[in-house]
Amino acid sequence: MTESLSFARSVLGGLHDYYGSHGIAAKLAEPDDEAPYASLLIRFDEIGSGNESVLLEMSFLPGLEEAEQAGVYLLQTFAVLRDRTAQERYTSLVQICASLNLTLPIGAFGVSEPGGALYFKHNAMLRAEWLEGESGVQHLDRVNGLALHQLHLYSDTLIAEV
Repeated sequence: MTESLSFARSVLGGLHDYYGSHGIAAKLAEPDDEAPYASLLIRFDEIGSGNESVLLEMSFLPGLEEAEQAGVYLLQTFAVLRDRTAQERYTSLVQICASLNLTLPIGAFGVSEPGGALYFKHNAMLRAEWLEGESGVQHLDRVNGLALHQLHLYSDTLIAEV
C-alpha cells in the first residue's frame, strides 16, 4: 500500500466513523479499475424543497506525488444532482451554473456535456497536518456543511432546468 493510499484511508476512515456515529450513511470505497483511488461516499437526505438525497463522494486526487511528498493533498468533493440532463437545456443550465458560481464561497456547479450529468464539485488543497485527529474531521465536516448548504439553496433551481 502506498503512503498516499494509507493517508487517504486514514483521513476518510476517520470521517466515515464520525458520520456513522451521527447516524449518517457513509461507505468507504476501495480503489478499482474505474476509480483508482480510495473514496468516501456519504448520503445526505432532505436537500432542497424536494427533499432530494445527495451522495457526496470525497477522495484525494491521485497522481500528485511531488505535492504529497511535501505533505500537500488535493481533496475533491463531488456530488451528482442528475445523471442525465435534457440536451436542449444545456445552454440554459450552463448559464445558470455560471451565474450561481459567482456567488458561491466554495466549489462550483456544472454540466459535464450536452445531455450529461449536473454536478457540484469542490477541490481543496490541504496540508496533511491540518487533517490530523478530531480537529481534521471537524474541519472537513464544516466544509461539507457549507457544500450541503449550497446544494440545499440552489439544487431546486438547477433541477427545475433539467
